[in-house]
Amino acid sequence: MPAPLRIGFLGCGRATATLHLPALRRVDAVEVVALADVDEARARELAAAHGVARVHPDAAALAADDDVDLVAVCTPPRHHALPAHTALDAGRHVFVEKPLCLDLDEADALVRAAADRPDRLCAVGFNLRRHRQVVAAREALAEGRLGRLAMIRTHWTAAVRPPGWRASAADGGVALWEMGVHHLDLWRHLTGEEPRRITAAGDEAVLVMSAVTDGGTLLATTVADGTSDANEVELVGERGRLTLTLYRGDGPRWVPAGQAGGGVGVRLSAAARAARTLPRQARAARAGGDYVLSFVAEWEALARAARGETGAPPATFEDGRRAVALALAAQRALRAGDEVEIGT
Repeated sequence: MPAPLRIGFLGCGRATATLHLPALRRVDAVEVVALADVDEARARELAAAHGVARVHPDAAALAADDDVDLVAVCTPPRHHALPAHTALDAGRHVFVEKPLCLDLDEADALVRAAADRPDRLCAVGFNLRRHRQVVAAREALAEGRLGRLAMIRTHWTAAVRPPGWRASAADGGVALWEMGVHHLDLWRHLTGEEPRRITAAGDEAVLVMSAVTDGGTLLATTVADGTSDANEVELVGERGRLTLTLYRGDGPRWVPAGQAGGGVGVRLSAAARAARTLPRQARAARAGGDYVLSFVAEWEALARAARGETGAPPATFEDGRRAVALALAAQRALRAGDEVEIGT
C-alpha cells in the first residue's frame, strides 16, 4: 500500500460532516489527520466522532501543519479563495468544494496560483463528474452510441431550503451556486464544448437557464428548492435519448431513436436491465446510493492524482473558473432579462 494521503479539512459543516468524512472511510490509503473551523466546539465534536487527532483554530494553522498533505477547503464559497492560497503557499495540495469562489478575479488568481505550483494538486469538488451514471454517459458519448449530440437537459430540485449561509444570496444562494453550478459544470464535462451565450429566468430559489455551445449543442437546466428531491440529466442525440437519474440506482435509461419511452419494447428492455443490475443496486443502496458513492469515487481519483498515479484531478481550478464564469453570466442574464455572452 502507498503511504496514506493525509488530509486536513477547513470547515466542519454539512459537506464535511455528512459527505466527505463518511466517504473517506471507504477510500484506501487516505487519512484525515486534522480539522479546523471558526467554531472550535463543532470542530472538536466532529474530530471526536471520526477519530481525528488534531483541531486547528484557522486556515493558517491547518496549512502550517506538516502532517497535512492536502487541505480541503469546505467553508462558505465567499471564504474559499484566501485559505486556498494559504494552503498552496504552504506547499499543500488543495481541494476546494464547489463553487471555486463567487468572483471571477478571485478565480483567475487561483488558476494562476495553481499554474505556479504544477507539482501540487489543485482540485474543485464537482463530485457529479465521478457519479456512476455520468461516467456511463461519457462512455456512451465516446463510443458514439447517441450519434451527434443535439441537446442536454438537466433538472435539480431539493425538498428543504437549507438554513444558514446556503440560503443567503450574498453567500451564493441555493438555486444557482449550491445546486445549479453542478449542472453548469456538467454542460462542459459531458459535451466537451464551451457554452458561449446564456439566458436565465427566475430568482434565488427557482431558476431556469439555457445556453448554446460553440459546437452548437443546446443546453437547458432547471433548478428549484423547497419542493421534492430530483436530480436528472437527459442527453438527446440523433440515435436516441439517455436519461440519468442521479438520486436513483436504476439509470441510465436508454430509448433508441424512433421509439417511445413508454413503448412495450423499451419498457421490457428496461425491466430486464433492472433485474440484471439489481445486485449492484442493492450494494450501492447499502452504501448510501450512487450519489453518496460519487464522493467516494471523487476522493479515490483525488488520492491517485495526488500520488502522481494519474494526470489531472476530476475537476481542476480551471474547470472551477469556467463554472464560476457560467454562473456569473447567468446572474447577468437574469438581471438583464436577455441573453448574454459568457466570454472566456
